[in-house]
Order: sequence, then structure tokens, then C-alpha cells
Amino acid sequence: MNTIKTHPLLLAGCATLLITLACVSQPVTPHPATIEALLNGTVTSLLQQTPSIPPPTPAPTATLTVPLLPSATHPPTATFTPIPSATPVGFCATPPDDYTRVDYRGVTLNTRTIAMLENAHRLYHGNGDLLYLTQGSYNDAVSASFGTHSGGGALDISVRNPQNRAEFLPPDEVDAMVLALRQAGFAAWFRAAGSLGAGSAPHIHAIAVGDRELSADAALQVNGAGGYLNGYDGLPEPLGPNIDPLGGAILCDWMVFP
Repeated sequence: MNTIKTHPLLLAGCATLLITLACVSQPVTPHPATIEALLNGTVTSLLQQTPSIPPPTPAPTATLTVPLLPSATHPPTATFTPIPSATPVGFCATPPDDYTRVDYRGVTLNTRTIAMLENAHRLYHGNGDLLYLTQGSYNDAVSASFGTHSGGGALDISVRNPQNRAEFLPPDEVDAMVLALRQAGFAAWFRAAGSLGAGSAPHIHAIAVGDRELSADAALQVNGAGGYLNGYDGLPEPLGPNIDPLGGAILCDWMVFP
């Protein structure tokens, strides 16, 4: 039987710390650090300095309470008034096929032309007044119009400043008005002072493209050799035709030509 040889100081240290050492059949060699700690009498203090780590405290479970709103507080269902299909709205909107003649703002226009004009008025956002008309359709009284107003779809618009009728609008404002008319389906141009003969006043001249009641002269202003669709201003000789100063026509998918 083997005899365990144990250092006397280790046995003394074990008795002091109340540490029970099990005797085994093989010699036990204490770690040098343990021996040194026993010699210095610091094993107990080292153990006492070891902090105890408490188990983590679980975070409380959050509870979300959502109050139920009474049904009376819910917003009411929105109601919309649909726009009649006969009223064109927006860029290149299709005009109605209605040629009823109407006295409109002091002139005669058909319903189709009025719908297109009011759409242009919505598209335009400027200081002019697209509804300030100086001549309508179905009119042979103005010789300087060259017969273009004798049928449907034709109109003239003032370019005077609505805030001061003694003044005319600046060129960029007039161009914006012409552009809005084109976006609504008109062949439209600005006629400068004297461009139709001595004493003719500045104004915007417009022809509703596709109007089946256009006069022959108005139709030439749209799709004739010197007309809107060919990039000209529609003026007859010897006054024109001249190159379209705004760069050419705006074509909409509803426009059909013979």
C-alpha cells in the first residue's frame, strides 16, 4: 500500500479553511500558487474577495393596451360627385359630341367648343382670362376673320390684363394661354396688332380641332398646307402663312382627320 506524503503546511491550511481533502491512492502535489497562498495565510481572504454574481433579473413583460374607439368616432365615408363623362378634364381630354348652340359670355358657341374652352381654362394657371371672348362662332360679321368664324369651333380671346383692361398681357403670359388652348385640343395662335390688317387688335385666335361644323376656311387653318398641323400659323396669303412661333401642334389621340 502506497503512503501519501502531504506537506504539513497544506494539512494545517486545510484544517483552518475547513476544507476536506480526500485521500487518494496517488501522491498529490499542490500547485505552487496554493502553497504560497497558504504560507502567506491569504487563501481565506482571496476567497472572501470573490464577488458573488446574482442571477439576472428578467425584464418585465410590456403590456400594450389599445383602447377601442367607439364606432361613432370613425370618420364618415367620403362621398364624391363624379364628373359627367361629357365634360372633358385634363390634357388632351376627349370633348363631347354635342353641337347644341349656346349663347355663352356674349357670343355663340356650340357645346363641344364650350367644353374644350373650359378645360383649357382649368389647364391654364396665369394672370390672363381665357373666358374673356371677343368673337364666337357662326358669325360672318367680321371680314378680317376671312370666313373662319362662319361655322362652328372658332373663337377669339382678349389678351388684355383682367386687372387693368387698358393694358395688354406680356408675351410670356399670352404664350401660356395659347399653350393651354392647344393642350385642350384647339389650333391656337396669338395675332399681334395689325397682323390681320391696319387697325386689327391683338388677340388669340382658336379653332376647335375636329369640329364637324367648321367652315372651309377654318378647316384649312387646321390641316391645310399653311395650317396648324403642318407647323404654320394658318394666316392666308399675303399675310402668311408663317412658321408657328410656338414650335408646332399638340396632337391628341381622339383627333381624326380626313
